[in-house]
Amino acid sequence: MAKIIPFKGILYNKEKIRDMKDVVAPPYDVISPAEQEELYKRHENNVVRLILGKESNSDTSDNNRYTKARDSFDSWQRDSILIKDAFPSIYVYSQEYHLGETEGFEKKRRLGFIALSKLEDFGEGKIHPHENTLAKPKEDRLKLMQHCNANFSSIFGLFSDPSKRIDSVLKDYMRHSPLYDLVDDAGMRHTLWAIRDNRAIQIITGVMSDKQVFIADGHHRYETAINYRNEMRGKLPNFSGEELYNYVMMYFTNTNSEGLSILPIHRLVSNLSDFDKKEIVKKAGEFFNIEKLSFNESDEKAVRKRLFSDMKERGEKEHIFGMYIGDDDYILLTLKEGGQEEVNSKQYGVGSKQVKKLDVTILHTLLIEKILGISEKSLAEQKNITYTISWDEAIKDVKAGKYQIALFLNPTKIEEVKDVAAAGEKMPQKSTFFYPKLITGLVMNKLE
Repeated sequence: MAKIIPFKGILYNKEKIRDMKDVVAPPYDVISPAEQEELYKRHENNVVRLILGKESNSDTSDNNRYTKARDSFDSWQRDSILIKDAFPSIYVYSQEYHLGETEGFEKKRRLGFIALSKLEDFGEGKIHPHENTLAKPKEDRLKLMQHCNANFSSIFGLFSDPSKRIDSVLKDYMRHSPLYDLVDDAGMRHTLWAIRDNRAIQIITGVMSDKQVFIADGHHRYETAINYRNEMRGKLPNFSGEELYNYVMMYFTNTNSEGLSILPIHRLVSNLSDFDKKEIVKKAGEFFNIEKLSFNESDEKAVRKRLFSDMKERGEKEHIFGMYIGDDDYILLTLKEGGQEEVNSKQYGVGSKQVKKLDVTILHTLLIEKILGISEKSLAEQKNITYTISWDEAIKDVKAGKYQIALFLNPTKIEEVKDVAAAGEKMPQKSTFFYPKLITGLVMNKLE
């Protein structure tokens, strides 16, 4: 079963930290070097010093980003910058954000909770991945765990609860005074409360006990936590299975709630030799029905809006894509029946039907590989494809000549994520962008 327990979180001391905005940070893997520098300067106790320390040419095995993170973590606790919660708690986490680009902005709120989840090997329990992982990030995160013995960031997990029983408990606690309430640099509001009442905790853990959990974000850190657990068990053969290293800090949100958003990740194409716009469109006609949406300077925004509204509306029943290849045309590509047969003929893993029906699989198989001639090796080496969640930025960059083609997708549906994961399959890289990302620094978990 999915075992969820409360924990005594490591929290920033509000008596020492005047403004929580100064010490939180985005997830480590989306922080640019410029953002890292800015966060370093913002506050001497910013969590970036723990999750993404600076590297130096003078680093040694005894003095490096991991040893510095350990030393900072230890000293911040000694100086009561970070304090341990007095009570085992489940933490309610609300994110209020705006969603939208071409079609305007919509205010939304995603509600979830942070608790400890018993680690399970994939394929042996009720926790399922949906993406493949890479060795280098896992090696990096394992070194950080080995030095600090802590979870600084939550894994992002999804569960289905149509009755919204847990949501009801979480909303009850939102009437209480929060631990933290801050607005980040992007204008997103983050609020955290602590549930310490045993009855409320039992409701949450009871409802979760038979739930399937799907990892939305944090695959590398989840697998790292398993590797760390196995390493600790090797050192301590008389383990009970209930030591804290057998658990990982995880954020859970209900897929039946209204605040969950999955954004599409669009593709930008560059470095194509023998680039011929007309020939590319002609070849695409073998697998797709082609619709050109021509525009001029006065109606470009209206035509662009139509491109994405058509994709959204028709994407409920068809596999449809957008393309901008420069000039004065946006292009809609609708999959022909023969195109799906072509995708079905290619083997992905064990040939999962769920994977082959994904828009991202269809786009890569037919357009990127067959028509543009970009191999899987080139994709892995990131020679031709760049990824973005912004339609407007993608179009602007093609117009400026930075890229040759912009390819647009509809977002992957949550049902598709669950179907692929439940089948034991993995989605292609950059298939989903769960929005918003979880901010780092609100609560941490010490594994000792």
